[in-house]
Amino acid sequence: MRTRFESAMDITAKCGAVALLLGVPTSIALVNIGILLILIGWFLSGRWRWKFDVIRHNPITLPTVLLSLLVLVGITYTDAPKAYINHHLYVYSKLPLMLVLLTLFHDPRWQRRGLLAFAVGSVITVVSTFANIWFQVPWSDSHNQGMGVSHHVFNDYIAQGLAMSFFTALALVIAINAREGWIRWAWVSVAAFTVFSITHLLQGRTGQVVLLAMFCALAWVAAPPAWRLRALVLVAVAVVLLFLSSPLLRDRVTTMFAEFAQYTDAGVLTTSTGYRLDMWKNALAMFMDSPWWGHGTAGYRVLSEQIYADASICAVSCLHPHNQFLLLAVDFGVIGLVGYVMLMQRALVAAFDLTARYRNLLVAFLAILFVDSFINGPFWVTTERHLFASVLPLLLAGWRPPVSALERSA
Repeated sequence: MRTRFESAMDITAKCGAVALLLGVPTSIALVNIGILLILIGWFLSGRWRWKFDVIRHNPITLPTVLLSLLVLVGITYTDAPKAYINHHLYVYSKLPLMLVLLTLFHDPRWQRRGLLAFAVGSVITVVSTFANIWFQVPWSDSHNQGMGVSHHVFNDYIAQGLAMSFFTALALVIAINAREGWIRWAWVSVAAFTVFSITHLLQGRTGQVVLLAMFCALAWVAAPPAWRLRALVLVAVAVVLLFLSSPLLRDRVTTMFAEFAQYTDAGVLTTSTGYRLDMWKNALAMFMDSPWWGHGTAGYRVLSEQIYADASICAVSCLHPHNQFLLLAVDFGVIGLVGYVMLMQRALVAAFDLTARYRNLLVAFLAILFVDSFINGPFWVTTERHLFASVLPLLLAGWRPPVSALERSA
């Protein structure tokens, strides 16, 4: 009876994990439902020795545990009020959730189901984005029709650009591995439409920047060595063509240079670029004031409120510095920075122990994470951390240690 109950709870947790991946590109509510099912099912499903073995053998466990511990230790020396600390605990609770997901997607069948769920949610998003050009889609966050405006659907344009960039990689990897020509070209077409949605139908620059990084990484890792340079040349040509064909993309690029000049020449910070430049400058100064241990959990929040007295500016600049490296460095010093770099470095090394499909997907995904970490908060912003904290363990769940004791303890 107990075994049957634990098996049912295990299925519940795995279904929750699949629901989480379906919700990442479509619904925060579905994400929350998925997490609830994961927590209930995982803690009631038993097999603790096996779960512990899966977790402790995985390459990303050490940096994930380190970052989680830093958040807890940082409470002891921060000046932040309790409300700020509680919010940070909630945000960084997605770190240990990654370890749970490693066990739920350990079975290749459930790993494939997780990828399929993400693909289904992404297709819904892409179709809705194009439909929104001609009429108001009821579930769309943007209320625009026509070309030259943003058509983000379920999430903000930054999060949608990030998720669709990875979906582009997924579509291309499926096309590369397809055995039949019609399937290959069908997925190439899906990738092309998704790229167009990012470059022509979303106003943010983040999606376009990470898309370029993803294409470069995928071209380098997926192409045969003799074709790598030619693949990168093709990427460059595609970028030029997209730039010339997208008024929205050209406008965002020229606006960025104009905003940069406004900040450097006149100190104007109330622009997307100006905010970031000013936050990065101040966050770097905060880090240099306490480089080893940082200022504790929510330290950036407390210090930034002393700098940005204007409430409207503080609403943008006081939550996080739009740079994950700097946020962790300010709060937890060099150790936090090293922990985050280690997370990506160990994941990258592990990618080359995976099958070609998952290697290509993981390298492309890490390129997106790496670039986004310089201009946003991938493990801080709600919609972004749902993406990165779920897809990263999904892709790494298939990693196996060279000499595994997992089957013996299962």
